[in-house]
Amino acid sequence: MSEATAVDVARNDIKILSLVSAGHFCSHFYMLTLPALFIFLNRDLGTSFTLLGAMLSARYVATGMAQIPAGFMVDRFGAKPVLMVGIFVMVTAFALMAFAPNYWVLFLLVVIGGLGDSVFHPADYAILNGSVSETRMGRAFSIHTFAGHLGFSAAPVAITFMATLWDWRMALLVVAGVGYVILVLLLSQWQSLKDDSISPKKRKSKAEGGEDEKLADHARMLMSRPVLVLFAFFAMSTLAGNGLHSFAIPALNALHGTSAVDAGFAVGTYMLVSSFAVLAGGWIADNISRQDRFAAAIYSVSIVTVLLISFFSIHYILLVVFFGLTGFCHGVIRPARDMMVREVTPPGSSGKVFGFIFTGQNVGGAIAPVILGYVLDHYPPQYIFFTSIIFMALCVITILLPRGPMTKRTAPNAAE
Repeated sequence: MSEATAVDVARNDIKILSLVSAGHFCSHFYMLTLPALFIFLNRDLGTSFTLLGAMLSARYVATGMAQIPAGFMVDRFGAKPVLMVGIFVMVTAFALMAFAPNYWVLFLLVVIGGLGDSVFHPADYAILNGSVSETRMGRAFSIHTFAGHLGFSAAPVAITFMATLWDWRMALLVVAGVGYVILVLLLSQWQSLKDDSISPKKRKSKAEGGEDEKLADHARMLMSRPVLVLFAFFAMSTLAGNGLHSFAIPALNALHGTSAVDAGFAVGTYMLVSSFAVLAGGWIADNISRQDRFAAAIYSVSIVTVLLISFFSIHYILLVVFFGLTGFCHGVIRPARDMMVREVTPPGSSGKVFGFIFTGQNVGGAIAPVILGYVLDHYPPQYIFFTSIIFMALCVITILLPRGPMTKRTAPNAAE
């Protein structure tokens, strides 16, 4: 490859990654927009926090249930139209929330917004797989994930500031306006966005009910050992993480007498370091061949650090260091995790495979609070950390298991 061609390829990779990551940022920003507005919604609509929490749960259920169908739509009709429609539905739902007269209208719009949000993982990964150079794929996945973390970080600050400066309705209109801008930018680059190395000719054949369109074939692929193993890995890694970022503060307070402020700072360090570790993980993923062994080794390190936290009342500075190290471990493996999914995904199936496997996160996220809340209510506080350790150990075992044969990813046929 000539130097000029290499520069052009790099510029295209940066452009595609910037556009897709902007949409992912928007998706995660919207996820924390409503929780940041709860205090304003409680005051202005007179809605209890219980009902507001139920509304948020309904949104996550809607996204989780729609993600697998969205993956099938990506593989049948293409990632680009599915992504654009999903963004439009999500952004429009948030724009209309600004005019919601009562809780039930808001509830309906939140569910609709969750349905729109379901397209991001299957569509984004299909576009990245088809548009970004093979040698930069790990870094592309890491930046995509990092953009989502930035969305989480930015939402509470930006939304509460705008809601205080104006009101919550105007804040929703502003963030919806930003979403429409991102949608227009994506539409303006329609021709540059490619889709998982599947040709228009082949897609047309599939859409007409030809090749690979039998439901049994889809089910066989999704129920294959490699896909189910990674589905389980995603679910258990979410369960392991929830014990640290959602329940560590009360557990540390009860276990070691750590103040809520100090424990909160330790957990905040875990989240911050985890976000930036994703970027390092992208470079590593591009330079290693065994993503599974790397992830297993890193999870083993985090098991040791959490064991030390649970058994010893350590100095506050050391506590922050251990939480930071654990956050680094959990962040640095995410690009490797995504690359493992890519390795078992046949060309033209990124939508359904990524959509199905990422639903493991929804499953883990849905049951984690129930399990961990029960543990904290009925067992000594260190069992919160023991539970996380158990799920981390299961993650190690799962990804080291033989995953069996799977259709290999191949380069697109230039003749098509």
